Amino acid sequence: MSWLRSMLNKLRGSSQAERRRLFRMAWHKFVGNVFVPGRTRFFNVYAAYQPDSIVAVNASPEFKALYKKFIAGNRRNNAGDSARLWNVMLNCQQLIADNIPGDFAELGVWRGNTAAVLAHYATVTQRTAFLFDTFAGFDVRDLKGLDQNTNRHFANTSLQSVQNLMGSDGISCEYVKGFFPDSIQHHHRNCTFAPVSLDCDLYEPMKAGLEFFYPRLSHGGIFFLHDYSSGHWPGVRLAIDEFCLATGEFLVLMPDKSGSAFVRKARQEFTATRK
Repeated sequence: MSWLRSMLNKLRGSSQAERRRLFRMAWHKFVGNVFVPGRTRFFNVYAAYQPDSIVAVNASPEFKALYKKFIAGNRRNNAGDSARLWNVMLNCQQLIADNIPGDFAELGVWRGNTAAVLAHYATVTQRTAFLFDTFAGFDVRDLKGLDQNTNRHFANTSLQSVQNLMGSDGISCEYVKGFFPDSIQHHHRNCTFAPVSLDCDLYEPMKAGLEFFYPRLSHGGIFFLHDYSSGHWPGVRLAIDEFCLATGEFLVLMPDKSGSAFVRKARQEFTATRK
């Protein structure tokens, strides 16, 4: 890389202002070589801007702390997926600004990366974050139909490790361990929810989660639906498509790594009908 050797030679004995100028030139050269679409050298990695709100006015100072939790033990999937983190953060903030009532919930916690984001905003607003998971990976009872040939993934976690990740925000969490929906307790049926994250990967728990939480989702509440258009989990897509057909709700697709979809509840008549 002759241009790099030339740049290093120029840096010797140059002023601080000149070094800054040369560094910017080198950075743009590097970004141009690595991240230009069509000739990307790091597979599916591209440069991306952070939102103006954080760069210009530091509107979400909690980002750095939440990013550390978002990638903890899951750097391979989440380190480059700040789009998903921002989607969850900004929409939780909007729910709070809109005074949407209800607790927080996640079904499919795994190592707690998204749950930590929900727990933060639950703590800020003095609500509860209900975290439903086996904390031991897929349950064999869900491995049928479209998912019958799926291995028992995501066993590399534990309730204790998730609790450790929550830190001080754990005060707002209720951990619900077990096979869903059998793990649902009586007081859960009397709750209402503002955001619910469903990251189930399989048809059966995704279907059960949609059926349980939707009647309890406040008007204006949000479903965060992971993996809808990832191409890896056909059962997730089928369960969500069936749900939309039955309820008349519509999806907003997100350009994050695993193809999340959102639903913001607009149909009030389903709130009162609970199973």
